Amino acid sequence: MSQRFDLVWFVGGALSGYAMFYLHAGLRLDMITVWFLWLLLLDSPHFFGTYSRTYLDREQWQERRGLLLGSLALFLVPPLVLLASFAMHRVGLSHATVGLVALAAGVNLWAYWHVVRQHYGIMTLYQRKNDDTNPSDRRIDSLLLHVGLFAPFVAFLVRHPETRAVVGLLPMRNVGALEPPWVGAVVAASAIAVVVVALVFAARQLQRWRLGLPVNVPKMCFLAAVVPLHLTIGYSEAVLTAPILGFAAFVTVFHDVQYHAIVWFYQRNRYRKGDASRFGPAAWVGRSFVTFMACALTSGAILGFAGCSLGVLPGCTPLVNASAMTLFDGASLRDLFFGVFLGFLMHHYFLDQFIWRPSRDERLRLDLDLAAT
Repeated sequence: MSQRFDLVWFVGGALSGYAMFYLHAGLRLDMITVWFLWLLLLDSPHFFGTYSRTYLDREQWQERRGLLLGSLALFLVPPLVLLASFAMHRVGLSHATVGLVALAAGVNLWAYWHVVRQHYGIMTLYQRKNDDTNPSDRRIDSLLLHVGLFAPFVAFLVRHPETRAVVGLLPMRNVGALEPPWVGAVVAASAIAVVVVALVFAARQLQRWRLGLPVNVPKMCFLAAVVPLHLTIGYSEAVLTAPILGFAAFVTVFHDVQYHAIVWFYQRNRYRKGDASRFGPAAWVGRSFVTFMACALTSGAILGFAGCSLGVLPGCTPLVNASAMTLFDGASLRDLFFGVFLGFLMHHYFLDQFIWRPSRDERLRLDLDLAAT
C-alpha cells in the first residue's frame, strides 16, 4: 500500500502478538477476560470484513451467488453432528457427543491453517509487487513460512495440558512430572526443521546477493515479523500456563490487524471512485474507515455478547444457563448454541478461501492495486 502503512499494519502489526503474549507472560493478567475483549474488539469484527465485501456487495452477490448461498450449508454441519450423536445415544452407545468434540477440534485446527494461509497470501502479494517470481525462491519462501509457523504449533500441541487432555493420549501436565521421551523428540525435531529451513533460506539470499540479484526487502521484513512471533510463542514455557483460548489470541491478533487493514485498502480502492451506488450497501459501509469499523465493532459485539449470554463463550455471566437444559444424555442446549458459533467460524474460513485469489480474479487485482504487476 505504502511504506508507512505496510510497516505499521503488515510488519509492525506483529507487535500486537507480542503485546498480547506479554499480557500473560509478563503481567499475568486473566487471559479469559483478555480473550473476551480481543474477541469483541478485533476477532469477531474481522468477520464483518468478509460479509461486507460479499453479501453486502451487490456485484459480488450477483457474481458469487452460488458460493454465497451454498456456503451457508456449513451452519448445518454442527446440528447434523448433534443429530448423529442423538442417534448414537438412542442405540445405547457411550460418548455420544464425541462427534461435536472432534468437530470443535477440527475447526480449531482449521483456524490455525486459516491464519497461516493469510500470512502466505500477504507474502505472495509482496512477491508479486516486487517481481519476485523465481520458482526456486518462491518454494523456499513458502517452506520457511509454513515450517516456521507449523513447527512451533506442533511443539505447542504436544506440550500444552489442554491439548494433551483433549487428544487423550497423555495425562495432564503436572509440575515436576517427567515428559514421555517422544514429546521431547517431537519438539526437538520441529526445532531442527526450522533451523534447517532457515539456513536454506539464508544461503539462498547470500547466493542472490553474490549474483547481484535484487533483495525483496518488503518480503524479508514481513517474514522477519511473522516467523519469529510464532517461534517465540510456540516454544515458550510461559504459553503452557495460558488457557488454550489465550494461545488463540496470541497467534491470531496479528492476523486480525492485517485483515482489517487489507479489507479497508480494498474498500477504499473499490468503493471510493466513480459511481459506487452499483455496489449497494457495501459502498455505504466502505465510504469511510470510521463507518466500516463502527459496523464491524457492532457486529462483533452482537456475536460476542450473544455467545457469552448463552453460555457458549467465557468472559461474562451468562443470562441463560443453557448447560442445564438437557437435550439428551450428555448433550445440552449449550452444545446446540456452540454449534452455531462453530458455523460462523467455518463459514468465514471457507469463504475466505475463494474471495481472496488475486491470481484468478482480475477485478480483485485492480481493487488491490496489483493490476500492473
